[in-house]
Amino acid sequence: MTSIFSNLIPRAKTRRKTILELVSGNDAFNAYPGPVVILDAAGNFLAGNDEASRLAVVLRFGAISSMDPCLREAILAGVPANVPFSYDHVDAATGQLEHRTYDFQVLPVESNELIIVVGRNTAFESAFRGALAESRQRYKDLVEVCGDFSWETDSDGRFVFVSPSGALGYTAEQLVGSLAECYLHDVGRGLSPFATDTQVSDIDIWFKREDAGLACLEVSARPVHDASGTYRGARGVCRDVTADRDREQELARTQVRENLIAHIIRTIRDEIEPAAMLDAAARITAQAVDAAGCTILRIDQEGNFIEAVSFGSDAPDNLTIASLLTHLHSDGHSVEVNRDGLALLMAQTSCRQENNGAIVLWRDEEEGAWSMEECAVTDDVAVHMGVALQQISYQLELETLSRTDPLTGLLNRRAFTGELESRVQRAAETGAHGALIYIDLDNFKPVNDILGHQKGDEALVAVSTMLTQATRPGDLIARLGGDEFALWLDRTGEDAAAARAEEMLEASCCLAPYSGDPERPLGISIGIAVHLPVSNESVDGLTSRADDAMYDVKNNGKAGYAIAPAVVEHNEQAISK
Repeated sequence: MTSIFSNLIPRAKTRRKTILELVSGNDAFNAYPGPVVILDAAGNFLAGNDEASRLAVVLRFGAISSMDPCLREAILAGVPANVPFSYDHVDAATGQLEHRTYDFQVLPVESNELIIVVGRNTAFESAFRGALAESRQRYKDLVEVCGDFSWETDSDGRFVFVSPSGALGYTAEQLVGSLAECYLHDVGRGLSPFATDTQVSDIDIWFKREDAGLACLEVSARPVHDASGTYRGARGVCRDVTADRDREQELARTQVRENLIAHIIRTIRDEIEPAAMLDAAARITAQAVDAAGCTILRIDQEGNFIEAVSFGSDAPDNLTIASLLTHLHSDGHSVEVNRDGLALLMAQTSCRQENNGAIVLWRDEEEGAWSMEECAVTDDVAVHMGVALQQISYQLELETLSRTDPLTGLLNRRAFTGELESRVQRAAETGAHGALIYIDLDNFKPVNDILGHQKGDEALVAVSTMLTQATRPGDLIARLGGDEFALWLDRTGEDAAAARAEEMLEASCCLAPYSGDPERPLGISIGIAVHLPVSNESVDGLTSRADDAMYDVKNNGKAGYAIAPAVVEHNEQAISK
């Protein structure tokens, strides 16, 4: 502007005509991109370039009284001033509304005899500033979306910038100036993204939080070099992915547990026998949690814990286990207890909200405490084992029902025959004697005919009680059907069998109250067959001899016993008494 008016202003005092001539003949004046107006002291328009002519109507150049108020005040003040001005313009060609802005410089010259008003279109500058501010805000928003905080370090790896909001409990002021490596957990300097000399993307690091905890950060960073290529540090963004990683790890652990449980269930399912089923479960569970052994217990009908199966070495004794079971939680969560140098992990099993057993795992206390994962596996196993124990209980119950007489609770004929075969074979292998005793009730029919079948059932129960009391633990007792009973006595020869028969005959007096007819009292007839190991006698042959001896007694007056001739001495007669 100085070059435009350098020759114009000194000569402006001549005449208006001269001023107009000078303005109209000055190419620089007309070429100026903004409006330029020359006014007299009263604000009257003297001259202006083409741009000023287009704005004349808007600015109301002419009389000072009609001029834009802000511009008028600046002119009347007689001092240089800056006046912003804006207006809305409708484009005649497009009909679109445009908002135009200007900055006017009011310059009094020659003792305020002339006023030069120079305008500058600021629309582009304003739009540029707005776009720049919007761009900066957009960049800031994108950085914040991409990460929880952004940062920059110097060549020594110290923070020189951190997002104003800080990070992980630290304020930005706490982090700036500190060495980034000091906040890393188990990461060497060569692996630190805060001192990287190559671009890295989405790597995980563990960062120490302000509360002393650890946060997993996903970091993307790139090195910073100056114009000469010298390394000046690094900058990047961090995103806290601790919750994501925890969820991923939990999903992975859950998958491992599910695979393990599926393996245990398949192993249990493939076993048919209850004992083999529990043994497989104990073995697989111990191996799954790196235990030295595992004991599975079930609750019997009296509510007591009894050992179902045990696997492994260095097992705690049953008294120790019994004392520790009081620590079990009914909610199914496992319990850790250290006792006698062993670290024990226990969990209660249940089915249909009813506790039915427990799992006890153990290992050397020096091997360390049980991990959360091992406890979780044990809890899951306990849930499924509760169902398995219930199924095993049902199976055992069915087996018991299929093997026992429902009235007396003694073995039935099928179960007795199967057990007898095993006992006879074992006696042959060990060289021990054994005695098979057949018992038939005398005068049982009058009991049912005269006193009724209920009284007859009571009599049969009384007989089973009498026989149970007359035998040793381990002896076999069975009701073969009707009023027939049988016993197998291990390690019993002919003399001992005869003595036992006499004791039972004496005890049979307890059956007198059940007699249907006093002249035909209720009693027993006994047949005995002694098994000799050297005879190789079959079970069928043994039972036939006992049955024959018993019928010999029945045919010779009842209420006595007879010993069948040994299988190697067929010519001897039965001894009757």
